[in-house]
Amino acid sequence: MSTSNIDYKFLIEIDNNPIIVFNNDGKILCLNNNAEILMGCVSTKEMFHLAISNAPKEYGTKTTQLELSYGHLKFYAINVSYNSDEWIAIRLYYRPRDKQLAKRVNSNSEILTDINRLLDVAIVQFKIDSTTDIKVFTDQDIPKTLLNQNSFLKLLRKTLSSFKTASYLDISLKLGIGEHIIIGDKRYPLINLTFNSNGRYCDEDKSIKELSNELFLVSELAESSIGFEIPLIDN
Repeated sequence: MSTSNIDYKFLIEIDNNPIIVFNNDGKILCLNNNAEILMGCVSTKEMFHLAISNAPKEYGTKTTQLELSYGHLKFYAINVSYNSDEWIAIRLYYRPRDKQLAKRVNSNSEILTDINRLLDVAIVQFKIDSTTDIKVFTDQDIPKTLLNQNSFLKLLRKTLSSFKTASYLDISLKLGIGEHIIIGDKRYPLINLTFNSNGRYCDEDKSIKELSNELFLVSELAESSIGFEIPLIDN
């Protein structure tokens, strides 16, 4: 197979780490889904300065280990690359982390749930009254997890509704690499669900936060994005 058939843009979009490409004036040329969330916590100017300050002296790539913190996002290294004076790219590497939540109480309303299926249902309902261009990147092999399906579907509807007038919406669902959440005394892997666009309504943010807490999800709401970290609980 010819390498010309490889969809490099797709590979960048599904990367678990933020990737940002700037032009030589410090304007963003492109960024992936995870970088959208990051840019809700840091200015473009600051991120461009970080890239320039840690760039290799000659064309090529340079990886630097350093501790960075933007809101709840933690990083342990960056990679800066360029082979032209017209652009420069930075990739930030998430620090694997454990999160601690209060002890979880088992509920009869929780059943093993296929998150992909519920997400599909919510998107179909959203499209009835919306002209938003939606692109979905999901891992279809994500295992089922214990959830209150009614509450989770309600959360998805409210989240999607906040993007009802957006021109586009990128949705990503994938397993978090090296990330876990501790609930009580048990440790669970994380599923990352993110919604990124060019803007959204924030009138339902309080309700979205409350529903997230009820479902034991970690939520992050920014100006043009919403992200959820969902514990993978199969028993």
